[in-house]
Amino acid sequence: MSWKIGMPNLGHTMEEGKVAEWLKSVGDSVRKGEVIAVVESDKASFDIESPADGVLAAIDAAPGATVLVGGSIGAVAAPGEDMAAAATQAFAYPSSRASSSAPSASEAARSTQPAGAAREIAAQPGVRSARGRISPAARALADELGVDWQQIAGTGDGGLITRDDVRAHSPAKAANRATPLSPMRRAIAEATERSWRTIPHVALHSHADVTSLVKDGSTGLTAAITRACALALGEHPAFNGWLGDDVFTQAQHADVALAVATPAGLVTAVVREAETKSIAELGEEIGALADSARNGRLDGARMSGASFTVSSLGRWGVEAFAPIIAAPQVAILGVGKIDRVAREAVGAGVRFASELDLTLVFDHRANDGVQAAQLLAAIVGYLEQPVRLELNR
Repeated sequence: MSWKIGMPNLGHTMEEGKVAEWLKSVGDSVRKGEVIAVVESDKASFDIESPADGVLAAIDAAPGATVLVGGSIGAVAAPGEDMAAAATQAFAYPSSRASSSAPSASEAARSTQPAGAAREIAAQPGVRSARGRISPAARALADELGVDWQQIAGTGDGGLITRDDVRAHSPAKAANRATPLSPMRRAIAEATERSWRTIPHVALHSHADVTSLVKDGSTGLTAAITRACALALGEHPAFNGWLGDDVFTQAQHADVALAVATPAGLVTAVVREAETKSIAELGEEIGALADSARNGRLDGARMSGASFTVSSLGRWGVEAFAPIIAAPQVAILGVGKIDRVAREAVGAGVRFASELDLTLVFDHRANDGVQAAQLLAAIVGYLEQPVRLELNR
């Protein structure tokens, strides 16, 4: 049996992906579960694993090719099977990280070159240095950055020299020399520009007195904010979902995305069904997700499909900011830092309070200002009354 490998679907907003790198050449032996290629979505890079033991029979999309979700990027043949036949008769392989059908390359691939050319390029074996083997994509990047790749010890499978290895050995650039954006940075830039250009952003600012919430230091602030948002979205479901083609689709649960800063750029880690979890459970899950994101181990399924996003810059001293909505979501909460401020006490005198700056940005096409103000007030209310955040099972 032979298997056709399709571009995986890593979220309902993903329409296409780009083949970043092949770690194997046509004719190479592969093992089931072995990473054989890397593809890029509009958020991050993802590994493509071999569906079975065998031989890489064909590569339908060369590095740099853009392919629609479900479109064929390659094929794996069983040991001893005719590779030419396998390339044309392979069964569709639904990736374990996402399910998709696999139309032919001529139907689905949108490459910068014909499919036949892609096969010819991909069929060339990776160049091998004295230390290890380098992929064509990494070789091109090395030439671009002026890196002597033959002096690099690869960190990929079998000593494969990857693009990250090449970047790590890039000489320092002159201060006035332009540096190309990384693929991930370009994807973020394109998504941000598209969101800013198409969505009428409106920002509402408020603050929450979190003195009671943080007084003993035992309550995780991010977890508390996540739960407060989840509960408030349950009361105001018009902000919990996605807007597309003039139709709003309401989410069944509050799947809250948290923006996480990584060395490669900003990614979102999604907490599923946040309204069903306690603050302690949310804190543990958020910590694990953040660690995975920073170490590049966050699964694609945990980076997409969120119905609402929380972005915090408070730890960097930012008082307040208005983040950009992650389309097709219709709202996002920007969290600033906690300030100690003097407030008039009940009766007489002055008391000091811990106030958290909050900015809700919403898509004015989906909701009006009054409804957004009510959502923000609900979030503030939960944070100011921590007892309401407790989970009753």
